[in-house]
Amino acid sequence: MTIVGITSSAGKSSTVAACQAALSSKYKIKTNGGTNSESGIPLSILGIKVNGYSPIDWLKYCLLAPISLLTNWQKYDIYLCEMGIDSPNSPKNMSYLLSIVKPQIGIFLNVNLVHSEFFKDINHIGLEKSKLITSLPSTGYALINNRDPIVAQTTQNTLAKKIFLKPIHIDFNNFAPPASFDISTSSAINLAQLFNINQQLAIDNIKNNLVLPPSRSSLFLGINNSTIIDSSYNSSPLACSKMLAVLAKFPSPRIAILGDMRELGNHSKSAHQEIYRQALKSANTIISVGMETQQYFGDKAIKFSNYSEASNYLKQNLPQNASILIKGSQNTIFLEELVKSILLNPTDSSKLCRQSSYWLKIKNII
Repeated sequence: MTIVGITSSAGKSSTVAACQAALSSKYKIKTNGGTNSESGIPLSILGIKVNGYSPIDWLKYCLLAPISLLTNWQKYDIYLCEMGIDSPNSPKNMSYLLSIVKPQIGIFLNVNLVHSEFFKDINHIGLEKSKLITSLPSTGYALINNRDPIVAQTTQNTLAKKIFLKPIHIDFNNFAPPASFDISTSSAINLAQLFNINQQLAIDNIKNNLVLPPSRSSLFLGINNSTIIDSSYNSSPLACSKMLAVLAKFPSPRIAILGDMRELGNHSKSAHQEIYRQALKSANTIISVGMETQQYFGDKAIKFSNYSEASNYLKQNLPQNASILIKGSQNTIFLEELVKSILLNPTDSSKLCRQSSYWLKIKNII
C-alpha cells in the first residue's frame, strides 16, 4: 500500500476528499477522515470509528484495538493520511506522527497561525509541518505549494522528487470553495497522474465523485430566500480570510457571521482585528459570536457571546435574499447550530458537522 501524507494549516480534509475523488475510480482508497492526531491516526488504521471521547469510549477503543489488529485485514491500494499537529512537542508533533506512518508521497499546502499558542512563531509551525516532506525517501514525491513562502522555504532539503503545484480551477454547484481550493484540486490531479490517471479523467472524477466533509463551504437554502455558505466546522486566520473573499462574490445584502478563532495565543488580538477589517470590506453586516471577537472586533460588529443569542437575533432581523457566511472555531462556538436554525429545509441539518449523539449532548450541556 502507498501512503500519502497530507498536511497544511487549512484545507487538509478538503484536499483528502479531492484526492479520494480523483483516485477512487481505479484504486481502493483508505482515508483517516479528519482524525489526524496522535490517537486518531492509529485508530483509523485499526478501523475503529471514534464516536465519543468519554473515559468509557476510550476504554472501548482500548478493548477493540487488539481485536481489530487480529481481525481487520482489509486490503487497500492507497492510504490518504491527513496529518495535523498541535504542538512542537511529542506526541502532538509531526515527528511523533511519522513514527506511526511513513509516507512515500507528501503533500504540503500552506502554513498559518493555527495552534500557534504552542509555537514560537509561524516559521516554527512551518518547520514542524515540513518534517513530512523532509522525511520522504529519495524514491518518493513531494507535492509542494511553493507559492506559500514558508512551505517553499522549509521544504528545500527533501530527498524526494518535487512537484510544484499550480492552481487548477473546477466549478462546483453544491459548495463554494475559496480560491485556495484550486491548490487542493491541483494536488489531487497531480497525485492521480502519479498513479497513471490522466488529467482530464482526474478532473472528471473530482467533478463526479467529490464529497466534502460537512460544513466546509457547503451551500444551503435559508429562510427569507437566503443563501447560506456553511463553513462552520472550524476557523483560522487564513481560512476565514479566504472565505470572506468568497462571500464578497455573492450578491448583497452580505452577512458575515464569525466566531472566535481559537488557540492563537499571543497572536489572537492582531488576528481577530485583521479579520474584522477584512469583514468590513466583504460584508454589509458583521455578526460575531464568542468572547474574543467580542473583545477584538470593532463597534460596527453586532456581538453575541453564544450561537443561541445570535440565532435569535438573526431570525428576527434577517433581510430578504441575503448571502450569509458562517464560520467559527470548534469547541464552545458551535455555529453549525446557528446554521440549523435558519435552514429552509430542516432535513438539511443532517448534512451539518457535529451532529452525532456525542456532540449533541455536549452542546445541550453548554
